[in-house]
Amino acid sequence: MKAKRKPHRDGWPQELYRANLKALSRHHPGLAGRLEKTPLTGRYRVIASGSGEAMVFNLEMTAGGVYYHPADPLADVHKQIAALKLKNNLLAVFLGFGLGYELLIYLQHFAAVLGTRYVAVIERDLEMFKTALFCNNLAPLFENQRISFFVGLEGEELYVALRRFLEEEQKFILLRAMKPVYHASALSLHRDYYLQALRTLREAAAHQVIHFGNDPKDSLIGIENMLENLPEILSNPGINLLYNRFKNRPAVVVATGPSLNKNKHLLKGLENRALIISVDASLKILMNMGVKPHLVTSLERVPEVVKLIDGFSPEEVRDVYLAACPVVRREVYQAYPGPRIIVYRNFDHFRWLDVDKGILNIGPSAGNMAFKVAEALGCNPIILIGQDLAFSREGDTHARGTPYGEKQQAFYGEENTLEVPGNDGRPIRTSRIWYQFLKHYELDVAAYNGTCVNCTEGGAYITGTKVMTFQEAIDRYMTAEFHPLEIIHSAIAGFSARDSQRDADRVATIIEDTRRAMQRVVEECLQGLQKLAEHEPFLQEILAGEEVVKKRPSTEKQSGDRIDYKDRLAEIDREIMAHKNNCINGHPSFQLFFAHIFQSYMIKFEMEMCAVPEKHDSPEAARAEILLYHRDWFTTTGGLAGICVGLLERAGERLEQAL
Repeated sequence: MKAKRKPHRDGWPQELYRANLKALSRHHPGLAGRLEKTPLTGRYRVIASGSGEAMVFNLEMTAGGVYYHPADPLADVHKQIAALKLKNNLLAVFLGFGLGYELLIYLQHFAAVLGTRYVAVIERDLEMFKTALFCNNLAPLFENQRISFFVGLEGEELYVALRRFLEEEQKFILLRAMKPVYHASALSLHRDYYLQALRTLREAAAHQVIHFGNDPKDSLIGIENMLENLPEILSNPGINLLYNRFKNRPAVVVATGPSLNKNKHLLKGLENRALIISVDASLKILMNMGVKPHLVTSLERVPEVVKLIDGFSPEEVRDVYLAACPVVRREVYQAYPGPRIIVYRNFDHFRWLDVDKGILNIGPSAGNMAFKVAEALGCNPIILIGQDLAFSREGDTHARGTPYGEKQQAFYGEENTLEVPGNDGRPIRTSRIWYQFLKHYELDVAAYNGTCVNCTEGGAYITGTKVMTFQEAIDRYMTAEFHPLEIIHSAIAGFSARDSQRDADRVATIIEDTRRAMQRVVEECLQGLQKLAEHEPFLQEILAGEEVVKKRPSTEKQSGDRIDYKDRLAEIDREIMAHKNNCINGHPSFQLFFAHIFQSYMIKFEMEMCAVPEKHDSPEAARAEILLYHRDWFTTTGGLAGICVGLLERAGERLEQAL
């Protein structure tokens, strides 16, 4: 900056600040509210240079005369961003906001060239961010729905916010085309914070990918189980009949962590003072001590679940409702002689059925499921016991009496464990599996409008919960009787077998329509493969380089010596992608029935495709490689669709026999 540097002493320009804050309030009300409460302490002094529209600002960051920008702010920002040598930055993550110049310059000069689709701005300092609102017109940034701001967030609060950001419009798919954008001054101020923020972003993205599944084969198992469980779905009431029936009543979620040994005895006598929801692995522990839970959650698709709920007589579990997601194996229902309530997970294939039973945003564990069931029923507070999500201090994985033992080997292994804060304030070891459950709990608790009380008396701390002993929670929250079983019986009394028959007729038609649609997907994929085989030599030549393309026959050359292959590439692109689009858009069942099976593959495929341009200087070469990758897309998609044709044929035959 030139010598005509002077303090900005004319008072804060309130009109500009108010206009910026108004725009921020419309799109980011929470951040606007926190900014209004943030005092300006004088840590940053604004220095103005120039006049009118040409006026620019700098920050004096310390009393020692250290400035955010060492020279003219606009030129400095442009130079620093250019020095990052960014390429293919579909998701730009700004580490620090400064006075806003980095983002403004990036959008003006870099975003279009780099193909940026979304921007995340992470700024640690609320006061610095507030200062920027007095200096520049930032309203267009705040109103841009493709720009998100994460300001003054620490630890798990930042994780939850980034996880939600990545989930919206499946932004996590862009992670391999994500680049940080930063100014040296931001890193000098808060280097450790921003490096941790990047790690948090990557962790949130990894968990989001896992949430959508790791393998289409796993999803196929869930679909196959659902189709085999159609008689159960059609003939039993849904969780939606219980929505808000327990408004402001306490619920106790009983998981199977080792600390359950300490307080399970306190459940005796609470059956009429709390809605007791047990995970499947805790059922036998409770029944053996004479405590009957009202609901039992289950969602795993593996045969091992049978051992958790079998061996009871109909009389023993007459009033214990199995609230399972019908992706469990049919043998689970066959083994359990008690009543059922159907609980859908938020998968489109349950919408495809068009038989409304109630859909919940259920996380990866039966404990996560129990929490969401309690929330949907209107419970407040939700009280957790046995939800350790960690090894005990003695190294146990589960409570005594669980069918698979207290030390389950799948959770051990040094490479499989990490350290997290414990409920007692000390670090505690957890496994990678439990850590996923823990992070999803934090998402659920953050979105819950009530109070979540963690009475686990051991285990990992779940951010957002209130920690106390179970006896304290009983004395505070479970003082009045309200007879949960009577409420459940009353709520489901209106379920009609006549409605089930109408549903069955409609489902039979849906199954046949979808079978035909899946067969068309198989045929489109075969045609896509044929087109790729036809055009592969030309696409390979593009990848080999323009020199090879120049040697093609002169009849295929345009004017001059250079072949203009862009038009032909565009034509090939249209031909091949038409078959892909026909698969995806040709019938509603692709999204509603097939997407859950296909999504784990699709997510990884699209992540790989987002990263392809990084390897090429020529956009044509990048596009050629992406088209060639579609050989795998058509092969995998057609293969999965073919399996679904067989599943649907068998499901239709079974349903016809049942009708």
